[in-house]
Amino acid sequence: MFSSITKARTVNTKIALATTKKGDMSMAEYVGKMRALADELTYAGKTIDDDELMSYILSGLDYDYNPIMFPLVARVEPISFGEAYSQLLIYEHRVELQHGDANPASANTASRGRGGNRGHGNGGRGRNSTSRGRGHSSGAYPPQQNNNSSNRGGYNNSGSDTRPKCQFCGKRGHTVVNCWHCFDEDFTPDERYAGAATASYGVDTNWYTDTGATDHVTSELEKITVRDKYKGHDQIHTASGAGMKISHIGHSVVKTPTRNLHLNDVLYVPKASKNLVSIHRLASNNSAFLEFHPDYFFIKDQATKKTLLKGCCHNGLYPLPSIKRAYGAVKPSVDRCHSRLAHPAPPIVERKAKSHQLPYLQSHNISSHPLELVYSDIWGPAPNSVSGQKYYVSFIDDYNKFTWIYLLKFKSDVFQKFHEFQSLVERLFNRKIISIQTDWGGEYQRLHNFFSKFSITHHVSCPHAHQQNGAAERKHRHIVEVGLALLAQACMPLKFWGKAFLSAVYLINRTPSRVIEYSTPLKRLFHQQPVYSSLRIFGCACWPNLRPYNHHKLQFRSLQCVFLGYSPIHKRFKCLNPSSGRVYISCDVTFDESVFPFQNMHPNAGQRLQSEISILSPSLLNPLTTDQGFHN
Repeated sequence: MFSSITKARTVNTKIALATTKKGDMSMAEYVGKMRALADELTYAGKTIDDDELMSYILSGLDYDYNPIMFPLVARVEPISFGEAYSQLLIYEHRVELQHGDANPASANTASRGRGGNRGHGNGGRGRNSTSRGRGHSSGAYPPQQNNNSSNRGGYNNSGSDTRPKCQFCGKRGHTVVNCWHCFDEDFTPDERYAGAATASYGVDTNWYTDTGATDHVTSELEKITVRDKYKGHDQIHTASGAGMKISHIGHSVVKTPTRNLHLNDVLYVPKASKNLVSIHRLASNNSAFLEFHPDYFFIKDQATKKTLLKGCCHNGLYPLPSIKRAYGAVKPSVDRCHSRLAHPAPPIVERKAKSHQLPYLQSHNISSHPLELVYSDIWGPAPNSVSGQKYYVSFIDDYNKFTWIYLLKFKSDVFQKFHEFQSLVERLFNRKIISIQTDWGGEYQRLHNFFSKFSITHHVSCPHAHQQNGAAERKHRHIVEVGLALLAQACMPLKFWGKAFLSAVYLINRTPSRVIEYSTPLKRLFHQQPVYSSLRIFGCACWPNLRPYNHHKLQFRSLQCVFLGYSPIHKRFKCLNPSSGRVYISCDVTFDESVFPFQNMHPNAGQRLQSEISILSPSLLNPLTTDQGFHN
């Protein structure tokens, strides 16, 4: 019964991840909600990595976010979850500025304040009985003296409980891994601790200097030490007047080459989207001053005028440089250090408990002629293409890095496609294939005897060691990224991935590569320069000459079609008529590379493509992240 309930809850959570939309939520609220759903799956033993979570998040964004989604999808270099989330927050703020709105949950774009009474007798933070919250009556800021001796909102210097605190239920003595409440569907975690567990995930961890803040603010509890719960009633206020609750108060230290900079009375606000350093408090508590320039800033000593820290301006903000987290002011005990280091074991136990993957030796073998070594691997399964294929098999020549791919409906088709590839290249170059490198998937096991029959040496990678076939794995990633970029630019549905991947390989073989001394695979293999004048943008509008296909003289001589790439047999262009689904092969084609018919036919085609890409397995988008290769 327990197993069935857990399984049903897992399925419902996955459905919620796939169907949740941003709607009227702020970006911080939306990402926090999606992260909470991902955490529920983690508690149930179904971990979702950052790339998959970001795919779900992007698929739930509306049409206004298309300009930022396309660069994130078509990007060649990998991007971290935190960087992607920061870009979404920045773009959200720009959209709101265009509409004249302000985000009440973004602490760095609004003035901060604490409301409420701040007198001594009412648990406040002031030094008299007047109301002095920012957002209420104004007044001079009281001098900061003896910060640790006065009672500020219930803060005291008594020793705190050092036992671990669960981020799910909020109780001490255990962590979320061992929390039995994780499997209780009727249990609702305390919002304070649920926020502490998710607020810092994916949020920029830098400290940002702020002239409008009169207190240091952070959304990451681990950034402050010597901390205690905040028992006052003050809140941090944004420009819209909305208040954000203060949960804890503590201290932090920022390391500099000369001396430490102390951040006293840091306020932990779970809903804050940025970690803010109050320039007033930083300067007054550390006898320092700050100089701001258009591209950089300095923190200098008040007495000696020497530079303590130098930082750069990023996107209009001034973050403290190279400070990923604040350093604690409490020296940990020896036992705690031993626990933090995962209980280092004696050598005998270490060999049993801490076995790990050894570094791979870099291969220095270089092929001296074509077909001396060929790499091969299968990619898929993917959603059905327009022709019904779900896989492709790749063959990469080690000497010139030239790539061939064949689209497959079934993995069992590899045997036939290798026959075609072997006949093609051996007749073309009048040379036999010497050796081939693959994994040990079932389709290649059946080919092993065939390789032996034709005296082809078959090199096989070890189980769970796809790095040994790294050339094929990296080529998968290259093809997928270029193919998705072509689809994204043309706003074409994902079912055209086969045509896009074939065009991607055609272009890759004609692109200079650093691996072969900035030559092109085509030139290195066929000894001829690629002709770039015949290249056109994939998915653009084209008008082929259709007179040979007309049935009577009054038919139009041409129709607007979609460019689908290059025909390897006819050496000319493939043009798709979207209305009839017919593909024309023609050498007389007029192109308009500024028009993409699928974008005009479906205004939301880009958003639909993003949703389709988001449901792909991460192993398809980034083959190097899986330890299983591409075979069952």
